[in-house]
Amino acid sequence: MLHQNALRAYEQVGQDFLVEGASRHRLVEILFTELLASLDRALLGIKVEDRAAQSAGVTKAQVIVYSLNASLDFERGGSVAHSLAELYEWARQQLIATNRDKPTERLTAVRAAMSEISEAWSSIAGKVD
Repeated sequence: MLHQNALRAYEQVGQDFLVEGASRHRLVEILFTELLASLDRALLGIKVEDRAAQSAGVTKAQVIVYSLNASLDFERGGSVAHSLAELYEWARQQLIATNRDKPTERLTAVRAAMSEISEAWSSIAGKVD
């Protein structure tokens, strides 16, 4: 138990270090990295039949999708921001539906869509912020 607490504290310090002083663009990149990792953990949880891991991954992914949506600037982003808001709402609905049916299919679809957006976001690094 002590080992787990120490590991969690170490991970938190590492995350704090990544975020401290990061640009707005970099913060969104970090969110995408964490989102994809959470989806991977949820998919692994399904594969190894670990419902707790699956649930933890899905829950964290939902929080991150909500954060990404909340970070949208509709004034400056125009139609792109509106399109992303629709995509994030779709992702949120898919994540909620994993508790009902087809969890692997839904998580895989969300991961593919978010990975594509993540790559596009990374490709514009240095051009925005």
